[in-house]
Amino acid sequence: MAAKRTSLALRKTLRKTLRKPLRKPLRKTLRWARRLLVPSALVFALVAPAVAMTGSAAAQGIPGIAGPYLAAEAAAARGDIAGAARHYAEALAHDTGNIDLMQRTITYQIAAGQIDRAIPIARRLNGLRPGHPLGLLLLAGEALKHDEAQRARTLLESEQAKARPFVDKLVDVWAAYALGDVDAARKQLNEMLGTARKQLDETEGNASSGTAIEIMATYHLALLEAAAGRDAEALAALDHVIELGGTSTLRLTRIRAGVLARLGRVREARAAIAERLSQSFGDRRLELLSRDLEAGKIPPPLVTTGRQGAAEALYGVAGLLSRTPNRQIGLAYARLATYLDPQQIATKLLIAGMLQQDEQYDLAIAAFAAIPADAPEALEAQIGRAEVMSEAGRLDDAIAALRQTAAAHPRSIEAHTSLGDMLRRDERFAEAAEAYDVAIALIAKPERNHWALFYQRGISYERSHQWDKAEADFREALNLEPDQPLVLNYLGYSWVEMRHNLDEAEAMIEKAVQQLPKDGYVVDSLGWVQYRLGDFKGALTHLERAVELKPVDPVINDHLGDALWMVGRHTEARFQWKRSLSFEPDEKDAERIRKKLAGGLDKVLDEEAAAGNPAFIQINGAADGTKAHDGG
Repeated sequence: MAAKRTSLALRKTLRKTLRKPLRKPLRKTLRWARRLLVPSALVFALVAPAVAMTGSAAAQGIPGIAGPYLAAEAAAARGDIAGAARHYAEALAHDTGNIDLMQRTITYQIAAGQIDRAIPIARRLNGLRPGHPLGLLLLAGEALKHDEAQRARTLLESEQAKARPFVDKLVDVWAAYALGDVDAARKQLNEMLGTARKQLDETEGNASSGTAIEIMATYHLALLEAAAGRDAEALAALDHVIELGGTSTLRLTRIRAGVLARLGRVREARAAIAERLSQSFGDRRLELLSRDLEAGKIPPPLVTTGRQGAAEALYGVAGLLSRTPNRQIGLAYARLATYLDPQQIATKLLIAGMLQQDEQYDLAIAAFAAIPADAPEALEAQIGRAEVMSEAGRLDDAIAALRQTAAAHPRSIEAHTSLGDMLRRDERFAEAAEAYDVAIALIAKPERNHWALFYQRGISYERSHQWDKAEADFREALNLEPDQPLVLNYLGYSWVEMRHNLDEAEAMIEKAVQQLPKDGYVVDSLGWVQYRLGDFKGALTHLERAVELKPVDPVINDHLGDALWMVGRHTEARFQWKRSLSFEPDEKDAERIRKKLAGGLDKVLDEEAAAGNPAFIQINGAADGTKAHDGG
């Protein structure tokens, strides 16, 4: 094990860190939403609270209810939203006045996209217990869908909805706009902004909750002003959103560029797009917008109707919830968004990603596949579909799908990078390097954000025994992103294993640990390098810390066992090796551990040295446990 150029611990670091480098199926879709992620304590303020699972629904002693109720609970527990919706509806059919079952049924039916089935139950629920948050929102959405904006406002502003959450207020804003009352919509948004700023002041500026609400309210103010034809005011609001968030996003860049173009500032709009593209691996929507602007086509506002605005509000909050324990409610909001605006592809991508998170792989694959092939988002959907195939165990199908995507989008850096990522994860390193070659060749001038591409290709070169190319890529990655800890770790470790640049190598790994002191795999790398250099006491300190950070990793426990043995603590070493075996290491490592348990580490090291595979870097063959550099 010690003679491997790349330790299993380091490889695990890379696999965990780079499993989906720079993009996940949701990464670009949720980038705006993740700017607004807030503590779970704020979720109640932003959205309708989740249905309270009291367990009382099946306690009524009603014949026939127990079976479907228990089936619904089981389906909900495993993330089968459609199954839960079906079984809760079956249970409700046995007890049509059960409010708890009504709440559960409409929640899961909406999340499953069964809006038409949920509406009659929501009406019944609102009659029995007015003011159920999700039920009210559904009924308001149905009213907007049928151009009954006043009915939507009446529902959202009813006595029962007084303590309404943030998302209801946003939908009400767009209901007012649908009625043509722009002043009322603007007034309500400004009131929401005032509340958010007051909350922030009361917490002395330390509450992310106030900032999150302020960002969302300001964003919708920008959309409202643009929809009302006040692009100058919309631009000011968008710039404030960017200031509050600390950066722009692809979505914000698209909206802002459209505003600039409508103000006659087309050159400035195209420059903003170019700058944002230079910071990413490309974005089809931005690229198409730039071409349209060049051709004199001026885009309309993102939102032009009340329904679209309400859908945008639901989409934004759904994105917030997609990474929280309230993901089920987030999925319900996303479904309501597509109900209001079936053309909003961003929400469809979000839904597909949430289904993927819930391991509903067949549904997620179908959702990604449903994105039209001629849509600007088609590339993202195709990559997302392949990622889900991979997670579902259909790796060959996934790679084949990505090859087709890359062939269909030969100028897409992201398409070729995604193919390279998947090939690398399948340890098809030479093929991965070829895919990264194509991606890097498409970059006119490498920028800072491209460091990961050179790093990933460097790994692929190193693992396919092309060290000179690998080293050049690692150096280029560090040139683009100096002191990047993952690159420092990989390059430094590789140098030590090759007995090159030893002082610089160890310094690199120490610098990586300084930046990632709680990363057990990186800490293990430093300990293992010191072990290889013969500094057993120094290695022991870091390896003990690595085991604290990653207590069930077989490789790290094995490394600690070796270091313990070398300082004479043989009983503890055997204990660590036995722990390592209990965590199911790779068979080759398990075989070596069994040999150490049977005859001790010294015997194993002697056998490996005799075979030309010495464990340590030493001076004059000395094995006194002191650190020694031979200079290679």
